[in-house]
Amino acid sequence: MNTPLRHLHGTGNHPGHTTRRTRRIHTRMLVPLAAIALAAGCSTGTTSTAASSGISAAEGDSSATAWTTITSEVAAASTGASVADILAANTDTSEAVSAVTADDDAGTYDAAAATTITLSGNSASAAGDGAGGVSVDGSTITITGAGAYVLTGELTDGEVIVNADGAEVRLVLDDASITNTSGPAIDIQDAGSAVVVLAAGTDNTLTDGETYADTGEDAPTAALFSSDTVVLTGTGSLTVTGNHNDAISSKNGLVIQGAPTLTVDAVDDGIRGKDYLVISGGTITITAGGDGLKSTEDDDEAMGFIALGAADITITSGDDGVSATTDVTVDGTTLSVTAGGGQANATQDAGLGGAPGQWGQQAGDQAAQTEESTAVDTDDEDESGVDDAAKPKGVNAGVSYTQADGTVTLDAADEGLQGAFINIAGGALTITSGDDGINATNGDYVIEGYETVDSESDDGSVLTISDGQVQVSFTYSDGIDSNGSAYVTGGQVVVSGQAGSMDGAVDVNGESQIYGVTGSPSVSAGDTITVTGGDGVSWEMTSVFTSQYLTVLGLTEGEEYTVATTSGGSATGTAAALSSGMGGMGGQAPSGDVGGQGGQAPAGDMPTDGAATDQG
Repeated sequence: MNTPLRHLHGTGNHPGHTTRRTRRIHTRMLVPLAAIALAAGCSTGTTSTAASSGISAAEGDSSATAWTTITSEVAAASTGASVADILAANTDTSEAVSAVTADDDAGTYDAAAATTITLSGNSASAAGDGAGGVSVDGSTITITGAGAYVLTGELTDGEVIVNADGAEVRLVLDDASITNTSGPAIDIQDAGSAVVVLAAGTDNTLTDGETYADTGEDAPTAALFSSDTVVLTGTGSLTVTGNHNDAISSKNGLVIQGAPTLTVDAVDDGIRGKDYLVISGGTITITAGGDGLKSTEDDDEAMGFIALGAADITITSGDDGVSATTDVTVDGTTLSVTAGGGQANATQDAGLGGAPGQWGQQAGDQAAQTEESTAVDTDDEDESGVDDAAKPKGVNAGVSYTQADGTVTLDAADEGLQGAFINIAGGALTITSGDDGINATNGDYVIEGYETVDSESDDGSVLTISDGQVQVSFTYSDGIDSNGSAYVTGGQVVVSGQAGSMDGAVDVNGESQIYGVTGSPSVSAGDTITVTGGDGVSWEMTSVFTSQYLTVLGLTEGEEYTVATTSGGSATGTAAALSSGMGGMGGQAPSGDVGGQGGQAPAGDMPTDGAATDQG
């Protein structure tokens, strides 16, 4: 029978429970530093600065550029941080966009002042005042001077190269189609500033070849490739097919703004900005064999971040939907991710028990409704040459994930959302995952002061939910899992399954401030979940999962709440501290201090009329 809502008291530290931590092994460790310049004292580049900052270099790396430790200053600055805090501390991107005009963002240009490059089969011609800065060698067009260059027509097997040291170059794609069977379609090798504009009302395509003629160390890796920072803007559309590796990639920063419509398909990563990736506008659809959005800089704590603003982004990826070495921020974004086939492709690791939240069974049950993962093997880091079996996450942030506003929907075969410091302060976050729904963990890295902890101890990571609407459905392991501390101080938070089991709705190794109710009623996907306080104030959300039990968090301790679902009736309980490891599917748990181990809760059944009350 379903059991009524109850309140539990205890901690997430429980003997015998193995906290899952997915760790990738690389020949070169990635930098885990948060982009938090406000945490003074963090610097990179030499062994001496690393030592003075308390930052550890990767063992055996004499260059001391591959960090493995998140400093205590960075950890403190990342805990409960706002999007504004994180962005203010990251590398300033204003210089990158200083050359962009309002006309660029609108997708308009002065044709009389621009140089027009007309593409025609395997040849091209240039006309206009800047034609002297364009050379054509067969089907290779090279731009060497400053100015605005309008590309129009079709190049069936060739490329456009920008090699203009220190010059401001603007490429306007005006119904341009460029295919290169042996390299990138556009290769920005050198420029003082580079802006790619999608002209209003135009459709443009870029396609590269499966193999590149240039296989050197600094060879391009994407259909639209830039060695320098580049800004992509306008209001036209662009379809990019990356047959070789990535679709759009910059070895420095990459900014997407204005209102472009981008459709990206890549055998590896969809859109990649090594130093940083900033997307503040547009409608973007990504299909990627590897990661959807990616930033990988690992020798500067102020880089390696992804900042998402008022854009509409849909990602289908073989590996992580969004992957950043340091930070991911979300502010006003509509983001939808299906990673590794989503929750339907979940597979259980050997030795891991689990209370599958998706089907709402009790702790230790094995879910029969699984399929073999079809996630592809991809290079986690192009330069590493190492192929890893993908562990597809919706969002994988090396240091922090911070959400201020927006609508984020993550469906992942592995964890839904992972980061050392997770801050949710607004918007909507919906997660369906094969493993942990939300996983606060140090991941591949070590947090200073927690170097010697075991898998059952506090690793220094912190989850903070202060506002917003959060819904989590998980198949294996835990709904909300913090290998460190967790604070759910507000918001509307619903997790499938029941708290109080080794693998269940909530698992916290360290300090916990999580108040709610857990247990009956049952819920079906599509149901309306209604939570009503004793003062009559209520809120609703539409369930994405089916479960015998559910857990509601973000409530006020000691207050009574009634939880009702369309198909499962209703139950009433008093909000109290919730965590894992106390056992029991019954009613009132024994009393005890927060941080203590709870005992077995007595059994209690929900009345058949659906009007259950707390059994304490």
